[in-house]
Amino acid sequence: MKQLVLLLLFFSAHAFAQNTPIFQIDSLPTEGVLLNKGWKFHIGDNLDWAKPDFDDSAWTPIDPTKDVAALPEIFNAQIKWLRLDFEVKNKLPNPLGIAINQAGASEIYLNGHLIHQFGHFDTDSTKVKAYDPLEIPIFIPADSVGQYHLAVRYALQPNIRYTNIFELTQNRLFKATLLNLVPTLNAQRDFRVYFVGVDMFKIGVYFMLFVLHLAFYFYQRSNKTHLIIAICFLAFTVLFIFKIIGQNQFSVEYRYFNLNISNWSYSIGVCMLVYAFYRMAKVRLDNYYYAFVVLTLVSMFVPSFTYGGIFWQPILFLTGNIFGFMIMFRLTRIGLKKEIKGFWILGIAIMIAFFGTVCLATAILFLKFSISLITGYKFFNYAISPYLFEVVVNIGSISIPLGLSLFMGIEGNETNKALSKQLVENDQLKNEAIEQEKEKQYILATQNEILEKQVTERTAELNQSLNVLKSTQAQLIQSEKLASLGELTAGIAHEIQNPLNFVNNFSEVSSELVDEMNQELEKGDIIEAKEIANDLKQNLEKINHHGKRASSIVKGMLEHSRTSSGVKELTDINKLADEYLRLSYHGLRAKDKNGSTTRFNSDYKTNFHENLPKIEVIPQDMGRVLLNLISNAFWAVKTVEKPLVVVKTEQTNNQIIIKVTDNGTGMTDEVKAKIFQPFFTTKPTGQGTGLGLSLAYDIVTKGHGGTLEVENVEGEGTTFIVKLPIQKI
Repeated sequence: MKQLVLLLLFFSAHAFAQNTPIFQIDSLPTEGVLLNKGWKFHIGDNLDWAKPDFDDSAWTPIDPTKDVAALPEIFNAQIKWLRLDFEVKNKLPNPLGIAINQAGASEIYLNGHLIHQFGHFDTDSTKVKAYDPLEIPIFIPADSVGQYHLAVRYALQPNIRYTNIFELTQNRLFKATLLNLVPTLNAQRDFRVYFVGVDMFKIGVYFMLFVLHLAFYFYQRSNKTHLIIAICFLAFTVLFIFKIIGQNQFSVEYRYFNLNISNWSYSIGVCMLVYAFYRMAKVRLDNYYYAFVVLTLVSMFVPSFTYGGIFWQPILFLTGNIFGFMIMFRLTRIGLKKEIKGFWILGIAIMIAFFGTVCLATAILFLKFSISLITGYKFFNYAISPYLFEVVVNIGSISIPLGLSLFMGIEGNETNKALSKQLVENDQLKNEAIEQEKEKQYILATQNEILEKQVTERTAELNQSLNVLKSTQAQLIQSEKLASLGELTAGIAHEIQNPLNFVNNFSEVSSELVDEMNQELEKGDIIEAKEIANDLKQNLEKINHHGKRASSIVKGMLEHSRTSSGVKELTDINKLADEYLRLSYHGLRAKDKNGSTTRFNSDYKTNFHENLPKIEVIPQDMGRVLLNLISNAFWAVKTVEKPLVVVKTEQTNNQIIIKVTDNGTGMTDEVKAKIFQPFFTTKPTGQGTGLGLSLAYDIVTKGHGGTLEVENVEGEGTTFIVKLPIQKI
């Protein structure tokens, strides 16, 4: 215990009947007497071994104050006994106590009588529970003059781990110190209150800093440094919580876990601390940091899974701390060169921490450990105040967290200043933007007035152009209709000419027959006159037949030449197609006759679907479509050696299909893409308006809900396909 200065007093050895050396005690110093000489041990179990008169001369000498790892002969689960003889020469003024550290379970006998038991002792090793009293003194009834025999029945708890983390703590086999009971209890109470209070104070500081920086992070998510520092302080908080628990843990088994969790938390905390320095110095993580993390992980895990290396473990721990300080010194120098506000505070904090925790504390700790290791005494503990080491370490350990918080406060203040300055600049920019916006609005208003005036003028011009265009378009459409009507009229005239020739011929013959019949009547040849009358009657019938035929042609011409009524009628598509095929052909021949020495001639034929149902169409409009398509087909075959135009009808489930095919030269893809555009024509100037196919497309698609398509093979011919829906009646 840190509150006891242990001065080992070795007195002249006397002997019992069996010549066993004993301690001679005439007084007790304040620090007490460490019982580390004159012990003997033996493996086995026999309660008679607790008796003072038992002959233990054959037993093996041992120093039970050593760590169990340094005593391989007893480092097992077997029961073993320890014996020691001592003598009190003078009457002691205060009650005698004994402070014990141990790594197992024990029963303590004084002069053959059981005076105390630590832990759960059992002959079944699996039931043994190790217990360390942590040097809390117990009363020992050995305050009168005389010889005493101390015997310890002892067992280690099997299958547990030991640790010597923090201040070179060892797991003693059985370390006993004789001391004055009452003063030691008072001093120990004060000492424990101080140490636990200091650790609790550090827990409070670290936890408040953790909450503070975590709150800063929630308000400034972009600043990850606050989160890193918060994790660092949380790790340090956990460090001291489990350090308090572990160092005041009586159970040897659970002390291992508590102290290792504390050590792991320390390793995480220092890694986060150094990482925070990198971020504050605005330096990317480098190989120095990764090497430090590796070294920290080694010092974090190796002590947890190895035991007994009391020399190299603190060296490894110290090396990692020094390396971490070197990195933080380097980053502080970089931060000062970059003139980062407040970095001088971190420099001061690191200097205090380095000289406090590394230099002075390490020197004190090294001297304590060296003297204790060489002499077996803890003389140095009491040569200097027992609180000195903790004071130095605490000042050093608190300096960096406080420096971090002050630096982050300065950084936050600088950030606020920058934001305030930026707000002022933003206000100035906003005012300038408002003025510029007003100026822009004025300019835009002026430009809008000018543009509105220009738009009004341009609109008037466009309206005038549109009216002219509409008038021109109407004239072109009318010209297209007149052209179609001309072709229709020419075809009809040719059709009428044939029956009229028959009427004229039969009329002339009938007139001659009337003269002959009169001559025969004058002769009185009634029989011959009757035969002539019969011939005359046949001629009149033929005249009547061809007259009706001409009348029918004229009636059809009148129907197809008048303006469309827009009323759909049930129409025989085969009959309509056949009629316009003949009219178109004869119309072209009639026009060609007037303007060419070589009259146009072409073969044409039909391939009509039998029993094609009648469908509702506007006959005049659909006639114009067929007339245009067939006329274009005849026009396309004018230069072909053996011209041919075929009109074909088909029926599907819900459509009637009309195909007009020619074996002309076809058209290019460029012409095909424009064929249905208004005013586009491939005919020479003056021979086409370019509205025929456009009007036909509108009549089929918009007027009848059908489609008009074109299939073309350049150099072989073209097929126009009209698809009309069959209405369900």
